[in-house]
Amino acid sequence: MKRNSFTRRALIALAGAATLATSSLAAAETTLERVQKQGYIRVGFANEAPYAFATPDGKLNGESPSVFRHVMANLGVKEVDGVLTEWGALIPGLKAGRFDAIVASMYITPKRCEQIIFANPTYGIGEALVVKKGNPDGVNTYGDVVKKGLKIAFVAGTAEIEHGRLAGLKRDQEVTVPNFAAAVASVKSGRAAAAAFTSLTAKDLAGKDDGIERAEPFTFEHKGKKYKGEGSFGFRQEDTSLRDAVNAELAKFLGTPEHLKMVSEFGFDASNMPEKTAAQHCAGE
Repeated sequence: MKRNSFTRRALIALAGAATLATSSLAAAETTLERVQKQGYIRVGFANEAPYAFATPDGKLNGESPSVFRHVMANLGVKEVDGVLTEWGALIPGLKAGRFDAIVASMYITPKRCEQIIFANPTYGIGEALVVKKGNPDGVNTYGDVVKKGLKIAFVAGTAEIEHGRLAGLKRDQEVTVPNFAAAVASVKSGRAAAAAFTSLTAKDLAGKDDGIERAEPFTFEHKGKKYKGEGSFGFRQEDTSLRDAVNAELAKFLGTPEHLKMVSEFGFDASNMPEKTAAQHCAGE
């Protein structure tokens, strides 16, 4: 009886150990391994042309998705499924597991680097203000708005908010809205004298609405240098293998004739090539 009891206990222990080993192997699977095995990856984006947007037929398009698709195809992941998300909810959505990457040409900033990791930049660009047609308040820069005590509309979670504050903008001069359409509406209604976007977004929005225009010239300097934001794909802190694999593909692709032809459709050219690494941006350099 004792011998039989021992045998049963040994078999149960061995079975338990095997189960734990199997669970450990499953738990050790990285996000990169998972998406390669399943053949698709879910990504979060916000509707901001020409960076990332949904076409009328529901296709995810723009600079960021186009480059990301190329990279993922080279990594054996054939499908990229977009999850439309408000800009301010992109990082929380990534961290909560709603998707496995942010593919929205998000600027790389030290504050964002505290929450997620970034691939190296895929582009660099300046900013601009959108104002009512004719620019009735005469504002071209953050500094103009500060001096005149007016207000600027910002999309929640965008880097432009921080840049406005660096230029001296006070909190009561900020009108925070959930998306780009609401920012334009704030300008047209007079709730804000201007709305802040990247220069290509400002150009795109002004080209679609006769009631607004891009205020020019626009300048913004930080630490004695003209500011140029650089953006890329964002990943969860633990997904370093996915980030590293993407970086390896970007190093081979960015700046090639194929890449420049691809992004030219969205208004980008060789002047938009990035100048820094993600690590430099995260360090505030």
